[in-house]
Amino acid sequence: MTAQADITMILRNLKFALNSAWQSFWRNLAVSLAAVLSITLILILAGINLLVGHAFAQVLDGFRTKVSEISINVSDDTPLQTVYDFQAQLAADPRVVTVTFVTKDEALREFKSDPQNAILATQIEGNPLDAKLDVRVKNLNDVAAIDAMGRQWSGVDPTDPTNYQGDFVNRMLDLSEWLAIAGVALLIVLMIVSVVIVMNTIRTAVYHRRKEIEVMKLVGATEWFVRGPFVLEGIMTGLIAAAIALALLAVAYEPAVVQFKSDVGFIPLSYDPAFISSLARDLLIAGALLGAVGSYIGVRRYVRI
Repeated sequence: MTAQADITMILRNLKFALNSAWQSFWRNLAVSLAAVLSITLILILAGINLLVGHAFAQVLDGFRTKVSEISINVSDDTPLQTVYDFQAQLAADPRVVTVTFVTKDEALREFKSDPQNAILATQIEGNPLDAKLDVRVKNLNDVAAIDAMGRQWSGVDPTDPTNYQGDFVNRMLDLSEWLAIAGVALLIVLMIVSVVIVMNTIRTAVYHRRKEIEVMKLVGATEWFVRGPFVLEGIMTGLIAAAIALALLAVAYEPAVVQFKSDVGFIPLSYDPAFISSLARDLLIAGALLGAVGSYIGVRRYVRI
């Protein structure tokens, strides 16, 4: 019976807090809408940051897949048995995943099948391409060692040994690390700004309800009974802002990707609808947490008993 009474009291207090939070939101509608708008803009920036980070991760994953594959060009006068022996040597290397021998004719067909080479393919006479060994390694850090092995092989084309671009790979990996750091720093700044906005909004609400709070204190209301509605109001503000930001980002995401691909076709960016659910989770949780933290800080000084 005591447990049931406790549950009834908790539900009654929760209902009171929700009603108070909703009434406070509408009583200070101008301030509340300004806070919602400000947090919406901040969450849109945060969402764009997450979308750009996801898009860059997509590009980087594709890039890592490509650069983990190296082509060792075979000289035209190299005997096939020499090629097969070196292929078997590479296949036995624990750093190598697969090794595929591509003949000169197969290399030409691959070149012509690429839409980006359509114009150039019509101007080719004969077959100037080398046969090659396409090697895929397990770890990106092992590509340089396989490249060195290929360049030392006697059957390699001395004028164009491999397609490995070590400096470019290292620069791209460094760039990805710096972009990740910059993205985290931007998110932290946006979170701080959001907390300050919610904090000031709740302080305004507390000021307008200061007489009501004093009465509640006099009749013996607990600190959390007074503080709860303001925290819920902050959460409500954050969730509304997050929902608006999410809706705008979800609508703009696919058209932005399509436009980007039409303008910059050589970057393999693609629309990922599955990421929207992850983005929704992140924004809604962020909105609720920012609202809760901002309101807790804003109301703490004014409702201490």
